[in-house]
Amino acid sequence: MDNELINEIYTNIMTYLPKLPSALIILGLGSVLIDFLNRMVTRIMKKFHLDEALIGFVKGFITFACWVFLVAIIFAVMGLPQISVAFSGSIALLLVGVASNANSMIQDLLAGIFLIADHDFTVGAKVKVNNISGTVTSLDIKKTKIRDDDGNLHVVSNKTFDSSVYVIYPESEQNS
Repeated sequence: MDNELINEIYTNIMTYLPKLPSALIILGLGSVLIDFLNRMVTRIMKKFHLDEALIGFVKGFITFACWVFLVAIIFAVMGLPQISVAFSGSIALLLVGVASNANSMIQDLLAGIFLIADHDFTVGAKVKVNNISGTVTSLDIKKTKIRDDDGNLHVVSNKTFDSSVYVIYPESEQNS
């Protein structure tokens, strides 16, 4: 009985030991790639002046997804495809959950891109959207801040502009 156990352990060691260097190289390269990807995503998102909380969320999500994917690759290299498939399936489930909850954020981001590209819609422009009328004091990819005549600051999600009729007053009315 003990001899069978020792033979089985020896067989498993001899099966997986030659694959270990490849797995360690993939782990090292994957770790460097994940770090590089996180730095690039951070730079890109900071160029769009996104909120630090959003940047942290996206970095965390990318880090988690990449590490799960990397572990799945390592299990596949080691000759354990069933475990690799299980890890890949967990990423798929995670992505479905995030995609179903990210619709509102994506609408804000896309509307923000179009608002930023609109040369008439700039900081200092006098605008009216829904029942809010005032001067644009800040515009980023997710939200727009409008200060009304009473000094109140309204923070409006960019998707509001995309789904509503809004008015940009001519410059002559902005100065009066």
